[in-house]
Amino acid sequence: MDRNKSKDECAVRDDIIERQIEASDLPPAPETKNPVAASLNILVSIPETIEIKMVDASTLSDYEVWFFISSVLTSAVVGFLVATLQALSAKQPAASLGWTTIVFFTLVVISVSMTFYKRNKLRKKARQIRLKVSGETSS
Repeated sequence: MDRNKSKDECAVRDDIIERQIEASDLPPAPETKNPVAASLNILVSIPETIEIKMVDASTLSDYEVWFFISSVLTSAVVGFLVATLQALSAKQPAASLGWTTIVFFTLVVISVSMTFYKRNKLRKKARQIRLKVSGETSS
C-alpha cells in the first residue's frame, strides 16, 4: 500500500510541476500609494555645532589602570573583611586576616586617591573642540 501511495504522491507532484505559472505570465498589479505616508511627519534636527572633548591618551591610560587597580583591591578588601568578620563571629583567631584586611584597605585608599588625582589631571588637560555642522538640507 505504501508503494501505491508514493506513486500517487509522485503523480500529484508531476501534475503540480506541469501546471506552474511563471511570474511573467501574470498581469501586473495596479500601483498603490503608501497609506501611511500622509500621516507621518518626520523631522530631523541637527545641532549647529558639535562639541568634542579631547584628552591626553597617556593620562587617560594611567587613569584607567588606577581605576582597575582600585576595583580589584576593593573586591579584595571586601573578601578579607567578610572572612575576618566570619572568623570573629565563630570565635576563631582572626588576627592575620584582620591585618591583611587593613593592608588591603590602605592600598585601596592609595589607589582611589591616585584614581581621583589622575581624573582631575585628565580634566585639566582636556580641550574642547567645536565643529560647525554643514548647513546642507535634502528634501
